[in-house]
Amino acid sequence: MFIDHLWMVGFRLCTGTDRIVRHFYVVRDARDEHHARQLAARLADTLVERRAREYAPLDETWAEVLLLRRDDLGNWRAPSRTAAGSAQAHAVTGTNELSCRNS
Repeated sequence: MFIDHLWMVGFRLCTGTDRIVRHFYVVRDARDEHHARQLAARLADTLVERRAREYAPLDETWAEVLLLRRDDLGNWRAPSRTAAGSAQAHAVTGTNELSCRNS
């Protein structure tokens, strides 16, 4: 089976050193951006993934979703962040407000 597109979904999390980082998941067989986000959230919730991020909770209210496409040579390409075009090519949802510090 030849796959010509994949979705890359990023969620934010706070590290043990109070840094905000993005953790990305690549998913296939998603119908659209919303479905890709759901599949990535399920993957992120597995024991293996939670353990890999040292049980740091993801900020699932924020997500960056990229549609990766295969070019004619078979290389994977992500859209540029400034490219105009399909809304499904690149989307960021949620608020920019995230604080790692406990008040």
